[in-house]
Amino acid sequence: MTTAQLYQGMAAPYAYTMNVTPGTSGLDLSTVTAASLAVELPDGTEVTWTATRSNQTATTLTLTHVLSVGDTPQIGTCRVYGVLTVSGGEERTDPDRLEILSKFGA
Repeated sequence: MTTAQLYQGMAAPYAYTMNVTPGTSGLDLSTVTAASLAVELPDGTEVTWTATRSNQTATTLTLTHVLSVGDTPQIGTCRVYGVLTVSGGEERTDPDRLEILSKFGA
């Protein structure tokens, strides 16, 4: 599990990036046709972030979401899953941990 840090209220040009590997699933990442990010906020609310795909090969995929106003509303720990669209439906990645910190440092 990777841990990233963002600050409450961040927006573009800042972005969240997730690096995906097949892990033990054996999934050929070159077959992913679309992707998004499922984010569980600190209060348990789940939201969906759009994601662009890059560096896509059979064994690696980078998902990037440029932050919008309102994406990081709560201070605390989030879980972020990549939701990958493949020919058989959708696959979820293992979660990353995202720490949203106070923009005032407290």
